[in-house]
Amino acid sequence: MSKQHTSTQKNLSSNTQSNTNDNNQQPEHEGTGFWSTVKSVVGAMFGVQSEEQRQKDFEKGNALHFIIGGLVFTIVFIFTILYFVNSALESAGQG
Repeated sequence: MSKQHTSTQKNLSSNTQSNTNDNNQQPEHEGTGFWSTVKSVVGAMFGVQSEEQRQKDFEKGNALHFIIGGLVFTIVFIFTILYFVNSALESAGQG
């Protein structure tokens, strides 16, 4: 009975180790998250994106997310510029 108990413990131990190893492996194609997409869009707009990040975007990213992010960033950028121009004109007495 002692041999059977030892054998069962070894099997349980090896199963636990293999399950732990499986949990530590990440999926091969997990995609990019929200903040990673924002970081990529902003980096691309200013032209400071790293080659490593660009490769990750092309391999794992969704084009639609980057297109939407680019459009949103462009709209926010335009309204920000308009705000500052209007503020400058008002302070100069032109508004």
